[in-house]
Amino acid sequence: MFFIDSLEIDRVLRQLKNVYGSVSEDLRGWNWSNDILSPPLEGVYLSVSEIANRYCSTYRDIFLKRVMGTPAPYSYKTVRGWIYHAVYKKVVEKTKSKLYLEGLMNGSKLYTSLLIDKRDILEKIIEEYDIPKHLNPQILDKLIKETETLYSFLALQAASRLDRILSRISKLDLESIISKVTSVDVERIVNGQLIGLSSELKVDMFADKRIVIEIKTGDIRDFHKYAVTGYALAIESDLDIPIDYGIVSYIHVKDDYVKIRNKIYFIGDELRREFLEIRDEAFNIIHRGLDPGKPSSCPEYCVYYGVCR
Repeated sequence: MFFIDSLEIDRVLRQLKNVYGSVSEDLRGWNWSNDILSPPLEGVYLSVSEIANRYCSTYRDIFLKRVMGTPAPYSYKTVRGWIYHAVYKKVVEKTKSKLYLEGLMNGSKLYTSLLIDKRDILEKIIEEYDIPKHLNPQILDKLIKETETLYSFLALQAASRLDRILSRISKLDLESIISKVTSVDVERIVNGQLIGLSSELKVDMFADKRIVIEIKTGDIRDFHKYAVTGYALAIESDLDIPIDYGIVSYIHVKDDYVKIRNKIYFIGDELRREFLEIRDEAFNIIHRGLDPGKPSSCPEYCVYYGVCR
């Protein structure tokens, strides 16, 4: 999913459009000044993940972080997410730089060139995030092996994508080929303040078909669809372009294999209203400043599970 072939997903997107229809103008992010979209509190800005990751049904996570000032503890899954995202970004950057600096090449040469840099890139990522501080040596070794597998997989996807593009076109224009091979912006910065979100939101991937893509490294959760919805609204408010589709891409590395499962969403009226209702309740928790209490049952995968229990 990382090196997207737009032709491969066009059919699915057309089907979604036929099923769900269009998006109400009132629910487009650029209409941020209306009663539905305007944030209920001034001067308070939340990240998309704070709103979308509804591990806690009573919103006690919002209270703990925003009212009590209790940061979410780091977990292995948190650190793994940092590293996987960093690897994705580095492979795209390296693919672009290799083609710009070394010129046009076939997929085999690109793959070999990317692998040469693998160890150096991974060591810099581990150092940048100070990973040994968060993980014991045994767990760290396991994560490094997983990360090496992921890097090699993404490098191979880039090489394969390059070969497919070269096989389809007759005019070998380097700039055009690079834009097709790496047809996504990685960690696109978006200002979501007009709808009560952070000023420097990082969209995992922003595809050339105006699709927001969220990378997840854990289990599938239904509320992940609200992440792509929040980013879509933020992009519309910041850039004045319509975002109708979102993809949540679940990445798992196990036994030297990379498994990817993609869930595609039409970001229609229902999802938009649900996200805004969650946002408004989060703001109400902050405004009241009262502990909403723990839910009757807390999922162990909640980042604040150890704090509450």
